[in-house]
Amino acid sequence: MAIAVQPRAWLKRRRERREADFWIAHGFESRYPWRVAELTSEHERRLCARALRSVIDEVRGKKLPGATPLRSAQLRPRLMQLEAIEARLRDGEPVAAAGMLAANELLTSPSSCLFTDVESVEPELRGVFVKLGVR
Repeated sequence: MAIAVQPRAWLKRRRERREADFWIAHGFESRYPWRVAELTSEHERRLCARALRSVIDEVRGKKLPGATPLRSAQLRPRLMQLEAIEARLRDGEPVAAAGMLAANELLTSPSSCLFTDVESVEPELRGVFVKLGVR
């Protein structure tokens, strides 16, 4: 019986996170302080910064390509923006939960400018950097 309870609890927590993420992305951080704390934790920031550093190293050619191919040619001119986001995640200053959601989306979404051809990468990267700032 205990085995069946754990998956249900995990699924329930996952649904709660998904709902909280939706509202946080739309500016309602105060309604979900538990999720804001998760997203802005030092651990989460380090994970995102490390993943972004890996992307930067791959775009620079310092690292072999990963399983999911990056659009290196379109990202190469925007390395400074990627590095600015990575530095912002590492610098220890407070970050906004909506910015962490945007950074996670950048790193994990198949429709992100990291993985698909887009007309302009710059607005998406600028948006992530701006959202990381605390209002």
